[in-house]
Amino acid sequence: MPSKRVKKAKQKPSDEIEFEEEEVTIDVDEEDEEGHSFKEEEDDDDDDDHEHEPPSKKRKKAKKEELEDVGPKLSKEEIQELIKKYDEIKAKPTVTKDDFKHLPKSDRGKALKRAIKKDKRTRQAERAKLREDLGEEAPVKEQPKTIESTREYDVTMVADDDDEVEHDEANDEFAPYFNRETTPKVLITMSPKAKITTWKFCFELKKCIPNAEMFSRKNVLLKRIVEQAIEKEYTDLIVVHEDKKQPNGIVLCHLPEGPTAYFKINSLTFTEDLKRFGESTSHYPEVILNNFNTRLGHNIARMFACLFPHDPKFTGRRVVTLHNQRDYIFFRHHRYEFKKEGEKAALLELGPRFTLRLKWLQKGTFDAKWGEFEWVLKRHEMETSRRRSSRLRFLINARSTLGPVRHRFAWGEDAAGPNVPVGGKMGASENPELHTYDGDYRGSPSKGDKLIPDYFYRTPTVGRTYIDRCLTYFISAVVWAWFTYHMYYHSGHLFGHWYMPYLSEFTDAELGIPPSSEEDPEYWGNHGKPHGSYR
Repeated sequence: MPSKRVKKAKQKPSDEIEFEEEEVTIDVDEEDEEGHSFKEEEDDDDDDDHEHEPPSKKRKKAKKEELEDVGPKLSKEEIQELIKKYDEIKAKPTVTKDDFKHLPKSDRGKALKRAIKKDKRTRQAERAKLREDLGEEAPVKEQPKTIESTREYDVTMVADDDDEVEHDEANDEFAPYFNRETTPKVLITMSPKAKITTWKFCFELKKCIPNAEMFSRKNVLLKRIVEQAIEKEYTDLIVVHEDKKQPNGIVLCHLPEGPTAYFKINSLTFTEDLKRFGESTSHYPEVILNNFNTRLGHNIARMFACLFPHDPKFTGRRVVTLHNQRDYIFFRHHRYEFKKEGEKAALLELGPRFTLRLKWLQKGTFDAKWGEFEWVLKRHEMETSRRRSSRLRFLINARSTLGPVRHRFAWGEDAAGPNVPVGGKMGASENPELHTYDGDYRGSPSKGDKLIPDYFYRTPTVGRTYIDRCLTYFISAVVWAWFTYHMYYHSGHLFGHWYMPYLSEFTDAELGIPPSSEEDPEYWGNHGKPHGSYR
């Protein structure tokens, strides 16, 4: 039978209380008259936690419990008066720059910012007090109006229970990955003759993506790289492009059937440039894909998901986040840490940090010449409103129609779209915005041309192509027209003019020269008139 020591009070004449210990035995199985058994009670862990709480937190909790027990007992008139006061505080004017004219100009800006912040905190405290007094009758808190929160409705937004989208995603190019039929294996490469900054960015991508391998591209064509990657059973291909020795774009190609997407890189920050960063581990990361809500957004999100293995290692606490906001994709790489025995969590950035923007999406693997572009960004047409999702426009049947002569003859609507923009730019061959040359024109068989081979050995080029003949005829016609015009109107430039005598062959009369014996009225010499009177 367990024993228990209890304290027994004994009253003294001096009104003091003296505690004496007395041993009391209690039978655990003993029951009272009503059949209730007596059992020894143990202290809960909550009481221990409550003892270690700071005093301010205890006071807030006690005040909250008191309000819940008592509750606001206000009349309707008092409630309306408090709500009116709440609205007046919210509409209370703040300080302006005119209130600081007495200060020097260099100090007015800082003083104004400090005063505005102070007024804002004061109003927030007053409103919080009124909300506490009103209780359940308090007005609903207003949400801040931002471009993202006021986003206009888009018809391509995908619902959670859309059967059509579920059917398409169950049979698209990414279905084998989500059915766990394939394991991600990523190939990372870069532009030919890439500089050290691009190599550094590729290395950091390799650090973020498990099962990724990095190789130098040298001068191999991208289509050839795609073929070799398919032979080596790679599931995805990442090509980093550079401009002015800095990485400026990424081509992401899902293998073996596509699609292919091109992203522009903005705001790139390497790991070593972060203020506080950690070292990445080999654990498989967790992947967060946020705010990809349209048909096109689903395709892009699934393309990113295929880069990472299926089962993340939660012990590593690595997280890769791809957040879509205002048509920009923000890439972040963190490791979360637990503090205070799991009550709080903190993030430690592992890097790198950059922003992507989709420029075009092509069906199948990369093909700049005959590829079918599913979506192409046209800023001046799509970005008419900042609150409209310009990227998430699902374009259908955007097939290229200009063919192989696009780099020679293209103007007007064809030069602007909906196909790939054209012009005289010669950037990276994988970027249709900077590179518009589709390759060598080898002839048109429908016009009677014999195709010129790509390579020949000790064999001259066979004949001329149809376009070459047209250009020859046009240039010849212009030259002969110019020659005929000048032969008719300015033949003297070639054959000279009529006979031109020497000056000595003309007489004085023909030249208008008077005889020497005739008096010259303009002569002011010895003619009997005073000087200055004959004019």
